Amino acid sequence: MKDRKINLFNHYRKLLFFVSNRNAKLMREYFAQILLTEVEEFMPLGKKKILDVGGARGEYCKVLNAKRQCEAINLDPHPGEYVWPKTITGFADKIPFKDNEFDLVICRGVLEHIPLEKQQVSVNEMYRVTRPGGICYVLIPPWFNPHAGHALRPFHIFPFKIARLLKQSVFRYRLNKNYNNSSSFEEVSLFPITFRRMEEMIRLSNFKLIATKDTHLRLHFLTKIPIVREIMVPAVAFISTKE
Repeated sequence: MKDRKINLFNHYRKLLFFVSNRNAKLMREYFAQILLTEVEEFMPLGKKKILDVGGARGEYCKVLNAKRQCEAINLDPHPGEYVWPKTITGFADKIPFKDNEFDLVICRGVLEHIPLEKQQVSVNEMYRVTRPGGICYVLIPPWFNPHAGHALRPFHIFPFKIARLLKQSVFRYRLNKNYNNSSSFEEVSLFPITFRRMEEMIRLSNFKLIATKDTHLRLHFLTKIPIVREIMVPAVAFISTKE
């Protein structure tokens, strides 16, 4: 399925539903189908071997297996209740697989939770386990977009304590204990990552960047405009290949 076949009206309707209902399971399953359309512009996924780095409960693996009979493995650092049985505990900076093992490596909304000194190592590891000719799909929320700050959005561009105060006072938002007992973004596992930094990490890893996608608003041209793409795009998918 090509990207042009995504019905934008239905897409925006689903986004509004996810904003109002916060159903993480349905949201991941829907965006797994979006990923399918984006990756298959460059490589068919039928019966391919796939690794989802930081894949949470495994919804992406479940969808890719159901839709394309992929051999999918979910790698996540947090033991828990998974919807995908082929889940192993592991970390992005120490991926427990051999070189050149996967046709597609996915890493969605994960790098911003990895300490800065481990981000490049993690991208290098994704390169190592991707097969020549394979695809790596990394998605980040650029730090200066209002969407990027998780519980502290849109105030995360301020120092941590100011951001926390503004979130609580302006929106009357009740933060969880972790945020209330912390004094820095690092303590809540939130690390800034920009479009420019992601491009640089891809280059240093030896991946070749072949496309960038605006996965939420579908305004892909915005990802081509410097500065604008750092602010206006809620989530950017970087699609790279290993030559």
